[in-house]
Amino acid sequence: MTKETEIEWMVKEIQSMLHKLENTFWDWFVSPGYEESKVRSTFFDIEKRDNETLLYHGTKRLYYKICLFLELKNVPLYYKSFTLKFKDRIENEELTMESYGGLYNDSEPSMIIHDQFRDFLSAFVEFDNGFAKKLETNKLKLILENTNSILAKTATTITNETSIYSPIKWITDIIYPTTRNLGKARFIKKFSTYHPDILVPEISSSVEYKFIRKGEKYEKYLDQIKTDADNYEGDPEYKYFYAVVYFENKNEINKGAFEQAIKEKKFPENWTLIAL
Repeated sequence: MTKETEIEWMVKEIQSMLHKLENTFWDWFVSPGYEESKVRSTFFDIEKRDNETLLYHGTKRLYYKICLFLELKNVPLYYKSFTLKFKDRIENEELTMESYGGLYNDSEPSMIIHDQFRDFLSAFVEFDNGFAKKLETNKLKLILENTNSILAKTATTITNETSIYSPIKWITDIIYPTTRNLGKARFIKKFSTYHPDILVPEISSSVEYKFIRKGEKYEKYLDQIKTDADNYEGDPEYKYFYAVVYFENKNEINKGAFEQAIKEKKFPENWTLIAL
């Protein structure tokens, strides 16, 4: 195994473990269901303690993995800074388990040490949130670009826009668990015609499908979407927008003319239009 491969594997291990620990903390000590479950039962206290133990020892293992990652990256000063900050604290369960931000407070509920781990890791491109989101939005774009193949393999009968995007949403539901149904974004009222069919908040992305029936001109849909793009003031949760223009008659697709029309209308950089 090369050093680069080892670093890549360690990054995935750290990301996966941190995500799992944060979810465990939320599910057991933050979510409203936790308060409701406090009706004492024979096993409640035992299970609660088991999860506290899982969080504590899981966080210790995460600490050691981050140390190894820093060694592999050959950043001795950064490694020293990290270990000086956490090496004693990680041996103290009470300090390790400290959290802030109640469910209805201004702060986001979380274990303090997990947030501090993220702060240290954010200095590396492998853990940069914007970089990671960009990679994920590219993955989403690849799914959208393969709409024709997905519809063919699922033997989908095309009758309207819903029949087109439903199989795609089924896939995004699997890959991105936070995928939402249409009409749930706060920006909906800011648009006159842009009604997203798929929302993926974890990568700040929104998708709409346009069904162009045989003989229908697509230019009017570009004008509608451009108007929305210009008027959009911003929802902090969504930064990347996709409009998939699906032609019923594939012979009517002129990719060159379509791309030229997009350039002439000067869509914002965070808008991607795909002709299929």
